Amino acid sequence: KMHRSILSLLTTSALSLDRTIVLVRHGAVDRSAANVPPGAMYGGDIDVPLSLKGKAEARAAASYVTAQWSEIQSVWTSPLSRALYGAQLVADAVGVERVETREAFREIARGGWLRKTPEEIEEMTPGGMNAFLADIEFRPPDGAESIKDVRDRALTALTQEILPSLDEGKVAVLVSHLYVTRALLSFALPGVPIPKIDVPTASIASLSFPGDGTPPIVTSRGFKPDLHPDDKAALAAAGLLDGDAET
Repeated sequence: KMHRSILSLLTTSALSLDRTIVLVRHGAVDRSAANVPPGAMYGGDIDVPLSLKGKAEARAAASYVTAQWSEIQSVWTSPLSRALYGAQLVADAVGVERVETREAFREIARGGWLRKTPEEIEEMTPGGMNAFLADIEFRPPDGAESIKDVRDRALTALTQEILPSLDEGKVAVLVSHLYVTRALLSFALPGVPIPKIDVPTASIASLSFPGDGTPPIVTSRGFKPDLHPDDKAALAAAGLLDGDAET
């Protein structure tokens, strides 16, 4: 029911007058700094910091976004530092005074699966991983969210806050997380299962809201800019160019 009401909002002309939402995922992270063990799958909604490579990725993404879109009016993000870092870079580059942080754009809460390996998850919740990927309403144990929970909160914030505040012809940038980005893209990609939407770290996608009231269109997706040559050289010299984890 909530999904249908959001669909109605997104396809009304009042909220779709030639506006663009640019979606950026945060860069690669340093799991060890947040006590996420090797082999563990999830950091989720805890504050896992960016690695040095992740910061370089965020700089590359911010440079690309600010070069590609000249009409950026607002910048939005999750309160988690790995997303806030890139959002602040964009805001500083284009002169947006304040980055808008919202809990609605926080990464999915993993509950009892937090910091667990696939083997530990299977032991804790037999068949749970397959159920999570197959059923958007499946919630892992101990306070975790379902994919639907993330989709509903993110889409509600998009329709009730970002789009109404955006002037015609303007652009809003949202720097967030894997499942938030997947959820927002899924609305314009009917028939594509949310877990199958590819969103690399520091990749960029964009949604266009036409002025005729039709549903949003994915105008770009999954583009990951090259690192700045100086960043790439420094990371290579330190042996940090490959191998960072994603979360």
